[in-house]
Order: sequence, then C-alpha cells, then structure tokens
Amino acid sequence: MKQSFYIQLAIFFVKADLRREERQWQRKVRRSAYDIPWHSEHLLRDIGLDREGRATSASNAAIAEHRVHHYRRIISSRPVT
Repeated sequence: MKQSFYIQLAIFFVKADLRREERQWQRKVRRSAYDIPWHSEHLLRDIGLDREGRATSASNAAIAEHRVHHYRRIISSRPVT
C-alpha cells in the first residue's frame, strides 16, 4: 500500500531539518578548529574573512594582476625555436 502524500511530505521535511542541523553542526566544528579573532572586523579582513566567517573573494584587479604575472612567466619560460 502506498504512503499518504502528507506522510511523504512530513518525512521530506524531517530529513531536510536533519540535514540542516548537521550542516550547522559541521560549520560550528570547523569554525572552532581555529583560534579566529571574531571580535575584530579588521583582523578578520586581514586574514580574508568577512564578519560571518566566510572567505572574501579577491578583487578583480588582483585577479587580473595574477593572470598577467602567470602569462608572463609562461611566455618567458618557453624555449625559443
């Protein structure tokens, strides 16, 4: 006999809640693995994190500068034929 739609929906929501709790727990454990100065926004910015602890992305200028440096290194390392 097939389960009711409402029972399937309830099972789906319970599983989703368990996954959410597991992700929150893993996030908490990962954050506690390091001694990070959460009280200082300036120190967080220095190590590349925002206020919530997520990594901040590099600026477009820094990415472009890195690519140009990489391309110059590749071109200068090619043997002249």
